[in-house]
Amino acid sequence: MDNQTLKPHVLIFPIPFQAPVNCALKLAELLCLSGIHVTFLNTEHIHRPLLRHTQVLSRFNRYPNFRFQTIPDGVEHEQPVSGDRFMEVMDAVDMVTKPLFREMMVSGGLSQRSERPVTVMIPDACFSFAVDIAIEASIPVICFETIGPGALWTSYLNLPTLIKAGDVPFNGVFFSCS
Repeated sequence: MDNQTLKPHVLIFPIPFQAPVNCALKLAELLCLSGIHVTFLNTEHIHRPLLRHTQVLSRFNRYPNFRFQTIPDGVEHEQPVSGDRFMEVMDAVDMVTKPLFREMMVSGGLSQRSERPVTVMIPDACFSFAVDIAIEASIPVICFETIGPGALWTSYLNLPTLIKAGDVPFNGVFFSCS
């Protein structure tokens, strides 16, 4: 293995909503400041308003070790997608993005567009399919949860207990990202 392939190249793949993308961009910037090469993979739908309504390009132009990449997501409309349409977006990602992402990572297509292969994948924790793809592609994976620890503790870890105890008014309901 030559020295070039040993240098880290992180792929960050956030869930396509504004807050998680902003959080993942902060992580990307910290990695860039450390000299690590970062590819930030956005779905096409979230990437368009990100470019249109923010200064993200000028913010990241100063990092030669950073680049954006987009992937289709099956979300057709131009309007930003709010949280009440979460499942619509997740279903589209599952049907359209997931197989394209798998092909991109297993074939090495993403690495072919870069001067170095991806050495670590950091997907949003809701993208459980990315873990399977990372394993299949023999790439180490670190899931990144973009919600706050209090919300994570309450909504994901304690909700079943709260429902059983009758503390939550909707018994029998539990939502999952997978």
